[in-house]
Amino acid sequence: MKDQALWLYRQLTARSRTRLLETLREDGNIPIAILFYHRVSDVHPNEWTISTADFARHLDWLQENFEIVSLSRAQEMIRAPKNEKPVVAITFDDGYSDNSTFAIPELARRGIPATYFVTTDFVRTGRPFPHDLRADVPLQPNTFDELRQYLEMGIEIGAHTRNHADIGQCVNETELRDEILGSIHDLQTWLHKPIDYFAFPFGLPHNITQLAVDILHEAGVKGFCSAYGAWNWPGSPGFHLRRIHGDPGMARLQNWLTYDARKLADSQQLPFSEPNEKELELTTLLLDE
Repeated sequence: MKDQALWLYRQLTARSRTRLLETLREDGNIPIAILFYHRVSDVHPNEWTISTADFARHLDWLQENFEIVSLSRAQEMIRAPKNEKPVVAITFDDGYSDNSTFAIPELARRGIPATYFVTTDFVRTGRPFPHDLRADVPLQPNTFDELRQYLEMGIEIGAHTRNHADIGQCVNETELRDEILGSIHDLQTWLHKPIDYFAFPFGLPHNITQLAVDILHEAGVKGFCSAYGAWNWPGSPGFHLRRIHGDPGMARLQNWLTYDARKLADSQQLPFSEPNEKELELTTLLLDE
């Protein structure tokens, strides 16, 4: 019922959306979208799972209407003063083994880049995620070998803490550093590659703290992802990468990504600030030395 209402709303506002896109294009101010998914599967569906058919439909529509870029390329475009074309990047959170069956091979088959954020203790131990245990469906997390295969297929791997921790609730700095830096270290050790990006579990503003952002900045990562539903505007610092939920159905995805004027403003009050552009440039120079 909700999807039908969204479809009707999008049809009724189609002209205004087209005009808005043309205005944004003329101004060089088209925002950059970053999507996040969790699990693509046809078994044990839940609110953080999308079916294989629906995921393929998402990719079809995205390829027809956007340039799909890597997360690093999206970040470059966010930091540029202007953007004149619709662009989207794709990410995944948590690290489900089910994604080896269809999602990752399908992205590779289509030549679509993606960044895949993993919680490392679940990979290390093979134990299911707590939210899956609470739902009485102990789904299998990714394995070391699967992550290595993803890399070979062109998928970037990013960190997502060790234990899917709510960073906003971590008051102990030692624990905080272990969750953040420990997950980065784990992946670098396993994959023998630098880890450039980090995604906060849950990803709402209250799940992110200033100390955590400062730790990531000091560690030299290129950026971090939230997950509360927002666009990225050209001319932004781009260390904080805002993401839009991709798991829900096609109607909601299309409503977001066809420039609904009601969703273009980021009205969230953030309990942190990101480093400014000069600080980021200085960090890059120091790391390069």
